[in-house]
Amino acid sequence: MKKIRLIISLFACQLFAFTVFAQEGIQFQNASFAELKQLAATQHKLIFIDCYTSWCAPCKWMDHNVFVLPKVAEQYNSTFINARFDMEKGEGVELRKQYNVTSFPTYLFLDANGKLMYRSGSRMTAEEFMTVGENANDPGKSVASMQQQYDGGKRDMQFLLDFYTLLQHNDRDRAFKMGAEIMQQFPENEMASLTGWKALRMLSHSETDRLGAYFMSHQSAFRPFARQGELDTMTNRLVSSTLYGYMNEQKDDLFWKRLDFFRKSPQPARKKEAVSMELEFYLTRKQYDKYIKMANVAMKGLLKDDAEQLSFMARRANYKAEGETRVLEVAYAMAKRAVEMQPKEYSTLSTLAQLCLSLKKKEEGLALAKRAYEVAETTKIEKIVQQLIDKLTAL
Repeated sequence: MKKIRLIISLFACQLFAFTVFAQEGIQFQNASFAELKQLAATQHKLIFIDCYTSWCAPCKWMDHNVFVLPKVAEQYNSTFINARFDMEKGEGVELRKQYNVTSFPTYLFLDANGKLMYRSGSRMTAEEFMTVGENANDPGKSVASMQQQYDGGKRDMQFLLDFYTLLQHNDRDRAFKMGAEIMQQFPENEMASLTGWKALRMLSHSETDRLGAYFMSHQSAFRPFARQGELDTMTNRLVSSTLYGYMNEQKDDLFWKRLDFFRKSPQPARKKEAVSMELEFYLTRKQYDKYIKMANVAMKGLLKDDAEQLSFMARRANYKAEGETRVLEVAYAMAKRAVEMQPKEYSTLSTLAQLCLSLKKKEEGLALAKRAYEVAETTKIEKIVQQLIDKLTAL
């Protein structure tokens, strides 16, 4: 009887340990590449490799927000032999060369022989990452298989979007051509659909491209497929792109006319975007008196509590108005206000420190840069901040 109880107790402990481990996230094997291939052969599973670096912010975001989720862990732990390699250390260096890993994170799915079966990457939602896992386990979704289907004449839009997504992580030139093909050939009578919404999000960059123009004229048709906030974000993206285009092409009359979309909107976020775009215009045209006047008004009004926007505009001014002390002093004030609101945020601290360097405020800049170094989350950022500290020290 005692033996039975002991067996039950051990089983319960093992079950509990597995449950806790699964809840903690994906189980990454501490094994060599050769050992991973042996496990894959024995268990008849694909190998999933998370290719990361210590300085990659999207990699850390996936660690903290996606890999730890129970539903993600359940799928990947049951389906794949999971591993991760720092692409700048140990075996990761060779794997990076072997599989031509050029961006991070990259997700490789390999068979027991190390043959690449599927590839993806970048920061994504849990749902998107789980879809990647489903696609990787589908032989019909490999690059070779999809290329064969494409060569055989398959052209339905969902297939082309899937192929485009896969090519983005394997062959950017082919992906660009595929995107252009989808943009040109997408049937207009299918645009107001879930597939059309996916295509729009992936490919549209302007109000003037084919999908963007359709969306701007038929926004209500997309309500079954997206929340209002998502529709607003898409609209903002397309209009902002148009404004940057007018700015770069020196079509000033068209810029000011289209800017009214943001300026006359009742939405606070769009009014802030109007301020940002107008300030960018003045910087680009070197109309510094107008820039200074508007920036001072914005700091006391619409943007006074928006640390991220103030810090962003300060960075832009430091980049585009180098040597213009009057402009840099205003940018310094914006950055300082941002630090007051976010005293422990790396980006606000480093922005103000950079402006201190530009304005030769040595002691203040050093103190800020050292604080930025303390809150930096990756070794790459630490290196960047150390360079800033060195420059400030040399003043």
